[in-house]
Amino acid sequence: MFFAAHSLHRRLSLAIGTLAIFVGVLGSLGTFLVVRSLAAEFNASLRDAAAHVQTGVPHRASGARGARLPSDDFVVQIWSAGDGAAPSRTSNATLALPRAQSGFSSIAYDGEAWDVFALAAGDEYIQVAESRSMRNRNAMRVAFWSLMPVLALLPLLALTIAVTVRVSLRPLERIGRRAAKVDLHDLKPLEVAQAPVELRPFVESINRMIERLSVLVNAERKFIADAAHELRSPISAMQLQVDNLRNAPPEQYPERFEELRRGIVRTGSLVSQLLGLARAEIGSVQRVLSDVPLPQLVTDVLADLLPLADARGVDLGVERLDDVTVRATEGDVRILVRNLVDNAIRYGHEGARVDVAARREGKDAVIEVTDNGPGIAEADLPRVFDRFFRAAAHDTQGSGLGLAIAQALAQSYRGRVTLANRRDGQTGIVARIELPRA
Repeated sequence: MFFAAHSLHRRLSLAIGTLAIFVGVLGSLGTFLVVRSLAAEFNASLRDAAAHVQTGVPHRASGARGARLPSDDFVVQIWSAGDGAAPSRTSNATLALPRAQSGFSSIAYDGEAWDVFALAAGDEYIQVAESRSMRNRNAMRVAFWSLMPVLALLPLLALTIAVTVRVSLRPLERIGRRAAKVDLHDLKPLEVAQAPVELRPFVESINRMIERLSVLVNAERKFIADAAHELRSPISAMQLQVDNLRNAPPEQYPERFEELRRGIVRTGSLVSQLLGLARAEIGSVQRVLSDVPLPQLVTDVLADLLPLADARGVDLGVERLDDVTVRATEGDVRILVRNLVDNAIRYGHEGARVDVAARREGKDAVIEVTDNGPGIAEADLPRVFDRFFRAAAHDTQGSGLGLAIAQALAQSYRGRVTLANRRDGQTGIVARIELPRA
């Protein structure tokens, strides 16, 4: 059965094609029957005319009430040698058509047009004429009765097409109902095997979208759970500090207040980083892009972080600064560079060295932050951009969001951030930012 084929094109083509053939056959049969019936009438007229082409046989003219007979519209006239204007033999003595020229011609008689064919046969001249009105009536009858079978089948044709289209498009309705049920709590892919062949690429694209949405929803759920977990600790600590402050003697108030202040600062910093990560991942349609010169931006970032580097005994400097610009928002690039340099300073040991370089590589601008710290375990490298991830080998306090924010910002400009252990015989990390210059 052709309806078993998972193809809308095949179903509709076979169904409508079969129906068109059926209607065509019936229409042709009806036309054949009509034309055969009309041919019988023509034969009767010819037989009647031939029977009256005899000398001295009176023509059966109009009936008793003056009704016009079919033979009144058809006449055969024969002129013999010696005949004058009137023929010696005619199929209708009441019609005195004038003698026409040989071949096909048209004449007017008694206010009516006649089509005539005449030829000479030996000593005789034969003329056959038919009224134009009769030919027009016969043409109208043939056209009308030829259309009757088709007109009679049109309702059946319309009904059958409607049913065929409805049955053929039923898989679309099922897919539409299933797609309408997709929400955050039901992210199951649509059934591809039962979809028509023409719709499978579309259904597969919807499934890929559902898969990406599922990954995003799961990531957001994990992010919310991790954020709640990370915020729970500082909030609990602040609650404890408030309780200690309430029960502390007056001479301990300054110390307790300072602990509470540091807790509030840490919580505020974590909340700011969470908001920064959300902005970096969602992006902004209101970004105002400009040509950002990297040498000036890197110099400003290093100047801002120099006090932190001095406090930790880190040698912070510049290795190379090419005259290169990127098309971006200056604030985003500043956060991107700052997070990587801040990471290198915080995770480096006392007396470590952090070098920053900005250069042009093909169509990209590259910023590298190199340190000679302890590095990161190879097993932890694939996870360094995960939210809230902190390498086990480091005891430095932090939120674990700096690298995640940097990667999200770079990807929003079709760039990327990579981290790798140094391969030049020294320990440490090479953090690399790649951004398209255009």
